[in-house]
Amino acid sequence: MKGMPGSGKSTVSRVLSRVLGWPLVDKDDIKDVLDGRAPDPGGLAYHTMFNVARRQLLQGLSVICDSPLTFPGLYVDARQLASETGALLAVVECECPDQGLLRERIESRRACPTPSHRVTDWATYRAYFERVLPTTRYPISDFHLILDTTRPLDDVVAVALAWLEGLAEGREWAGDSGASLAVSR
Repeated sequence: MKGMPGSGKSTVSRVLSRVLGWPLVDKDDIKDVLDGRAPDPGGLAYHTMFNVARRQLLQGLSVICDSPLTFPGLYVDARQLASETGALLAVVECECPDQGLLRERIESRRACPTPSHRVTDWATYRAYFERVLPTTRYPISDFHLILDTTRPLDDVVAVALAWLEGLAEGREWAGDSGASLAVSR
């Protein structure tokens, strides 16, 4: 999974994990434990996420990694992991183009008990977005699905499931005309 905070990637990840029965490894869950205890909790969280994913893949399981996948080097790491384990890498990217909805999602996090490293206000999100945006727009040469998460969750999940099913069956998938998505490879 790939996407900025508030894009819906964690919500979609959790539903896909339940429906498919695939283990879910969330980078933020790992960072929650490491934050304040390690000099580079973000980097260590990614390293740990990929290590746990490696174990699942070597067990013959498919796995969902939930992370922003903000930097191209992390995508290279994911590609290397897939290559080492003989897995097919499929990147599902979530986007929320509706700025009002995105702001609502970010600010609704304040009501939940969240670790301090998570973005819960619009000004912090905008500063983060402006700082990392240039690094997030890198080419993805593996299977890549972009989901518009302003659509109802059931619709978004149905599109992702159909796409993943098509990949598992070895066929290209063009989507339905009502889907707001882009597919490459």
